[in-house]
Amino acid sequence: MKSIRLLLALLLVSSVLVGQTKEFSKDYFLQKSKKQKTTAWILLAGGTAMIVGGGTLFDNNYYGGSNSGADIGGYIMLAGIVANGASIPYFISAGKNKKTAMSITFDYKPIYLSSDNLVATQGYPTMSLKIKL
Repeated sequence: MKSIRLLLALLLVSSVLVGQTKEFSKDYFLQKSKKQKTTAWILLAGGTAMIVGGGTLFDNNYYGGSNSGADIGGYIMLAGIVANGASIPYFISAGKNKKTAMSITFDYKPIYLSSDNLVATQGYPTMSLKIKL
């Protein structure tokens, strides 16, 4: 019977400890947003450069008489269009992560403790997340 009580007490304590993660902090979401926005800008700039370069290569070779050069230029333009399209979800995710980071607040909430007919409060740090519906 004592071992069951001990096991139950350890189980309750461990569930509290596992729930404390550092992953969902404000800095985490801001850093993630910054990385996603950097990736999006790189994809957008690279894609635009590929479209311009591929278009120039296509134009010079298509009217110059070389079909293989025109094909390569067309493929480069197509890859640039795909890169530009791939940057859009990164911009969207960066905006969502920035909004999430701005809605996280840290605060101290009182917890009421009672012992021997006395009520005491003790402040514990809490993290709250505002979800707009």
